[in-house]
Amino acid sequence: MDVHSDVILRTATQEDTIVLAIHHRKMFEEIWNNQNIPFIPEKMKTMETNYLQKLHDDIQSGSCHAWIICQSEKILSSGAVSIFSYVPVPHDPSPCIAFLHSIYTEPEERGKGYAGMITKKAIDYCKKNKIGRLYLFASESGRSVYEKEGFVSVDNTMVKYIT
Repeated sequence: MDVHSDVILRTATQEDTIVLAIHHRKMFEEIWNNQNIPFIPEKMKTMETNYLQKLHDDIQSGSCHAWIICQSEKILSSGAVSIFSYVPVPHDPSPCIAFLHSIYTEPEERGKGYAGMITKKAIDYCKKNKIGRLYLFASESGRSVYEKEGFVSVDNTMVKYIT
């Protein structure tokens, strides 16, 4: 039996943003649990609330595009790509880049290729819109999904968290 026969991959709407925000929070809680990093539930809830507002604003403005995989009314998996103006580089002189984020699949639905389907949709979106760079942060459990789609690790990236 085809596991994809009764599921639909579609563009997320404003009505879907609540579940997208919940998935975003659940993704971080799971990653942090797997790495034994303690977290404060209230901060995760604040992050979820702020992400919900950001999704609402960015989907409306067109700077974020999100997709969901659903079966009937149940959302099984979701993910999004945000578009930014960034520095042109020699191998991509465009100032437009994309950042793939918040890909999450409900635990009981994993192993069915849903994260890969969303990743491919984001890549197709970037190709269609002539966006030459698509970045992401990969969890250990998601790394193989992205590698299958041609993502590679970049050694020269650093971050400073300003507190």
